[in-house]
Amino acid sequence: MAAMIADLMFPRGCAGCDCPDAVLCVECRKLFHQHVERSLPGVVMDRWFACGWYRGSVRRAILSWKDHGDEECDGPLCEMLHDLARSCGLIDLLRGGVPYDGPILIIPAPSSRHSVRQRGRRHMMQLAKRLARDVRRTGLSAKACNALESRGVTRRSVQMQGVVQRSRRLKGHVTVRSGIDVRGVPVVLIDDIITSGTTMRRCVEVLQQAGATVVTVLALAYTPPCGSTQENDHSSSAV
Repeated sequence: MAAMIADLMFPRGCAGCDCPDAVLCVECRKLFHQHVERSLPGVVMDRWFACGWYRGSVRRAILSWKDHGDEECDGPLCEMLHDLARSCGLIDLLRGGVPYDGPILIIPAPSSRHSVRQRGRRHMMQLAKRLARDVRRTGLSAKACNALESRGVTRRSVQMQGVVQRSRRLKGHVTVRSGIDVRGVPVVLIDDIITSGTTMRRCVEVLQQAGATVVTVLALAYTPPCGSTQENDHSSSAV
């Protein structure tokens, strides 16, 4: 009842375009279905996938959710990730192509402790939990696992301009949490934004060194590095 009264008194707008009475409107959801894929040698699917491009309404929606506490976006954004998992063939692959008896792990890319304190929560872990639940509804065994941690990192990857700068930022700082055993376990890594791919590759490397089988990486959005020839690429094909 309280929620209904609040909605009447303070109606919300779409996180992407401020369209009234929507968390994420139909038109903005369409922008999260402009799927992007790129090569990622070494993982089972040999590529990573993103729901859309980090610009316009997609960018505004992600920032509203990630940095401005719009937790109502958890549901719609997880739906976008699950749709991506289906369309890229991940669900079918997990059903028949990854021999393993235990649960598949959905592992979020880590946030720095500073970012977690600022946001008041681990935003990607919320998506991991919801995605694991949705994967279980397809008949697979899956669970979210906060397996990675990031120590000594003070600046966000998306704020850094150069690939070398991002690489230096992460070297030695992303690790598997003590007490978590991922040996032989199929893992799906999820992230909010992929830019240069440095964070993603470092997370994959750390998980593989710990013995995990990284199947692929899913992200909400892709933003090519500044000056990249991919900035105006609207295609969904790998390069």
